[in-house]
Amino acid sequence: MRHRNRRQLPHPRPPHPPHPDQANPHLDPTIIARRKLRRIQAALATTTHTTTLSLLSTDGGTLLIPTTTPTDLDTLITHLSHAARVPITATTTTTPTTDIPTATDQTHQLLDMVTRLQSIPGLYRFDDLALEYQLTRPGPGRDHLGTLLNPLDHHPELLTTLQTHIANNLNRQRTARLLHVHTNTVDYRLKRIAQLTGFDPTQASGLWYLRSALVARTYTTA
Repeated sequence: MRHRNRRQLPHPRPPHPPHPDQANPHLDPTIIARRKLRRIQAALATTTHTTTLSLLSTDGGTLLIPTTTPTDLDTLITHLSHAARVPITATTTTTPTTDIPTATDQTHQLLDMVTRLQSIPGLYRFDDLALEYQLTRPGPGRDHLGTLLNPLDHHPELLTTLQTHIANNLNRQRTARLLHVHTNTVDYRLKRIAQLTGFDPTQASGLWYLRSALVARTYTTA
């Protein structure tokens, strides 16, 4: 028997992302979430027709898309985001049908990691996250990396700046805008991070350690 491959595509983890309807204080958040879900389901039906199996709720879900279906996943996520009027974060992998249970667990672990890292919305593949995924595996390496940011424990604004800066692909202007500070403040905080941790976030080698430490820390402090 020939096995067809299927893509595993969990999507949005946050239960109630910001939505225009939430500006109305008279609307129940649960109703708003259900409206988003119905719009996603309708968009999914018109985009992938009957070839996609889905298990969706207001907290997220999983899509099984046969690889024989001509679906551009990046375009699909963008389309679903527009339909729901909220940014969607998703992770994906391709696997034989016999390995769907294992692949589903792995893909949800990737989504959990992306959520913990507060990454920007979008579609993430295992190839994009292989290093980060490995860093989440238990062991002395992860434990050690998780301690590298301990000097920032008493400086929450520095830790937030580092997380935001990395999540926004080192875009100083975007980081400053999201934190409601001047770009000079971002520069100052990055320098302080370097002074306190010994790793410079403006240098490739320092950034590698700091990003790795953020990944490990989200699991060692959980």
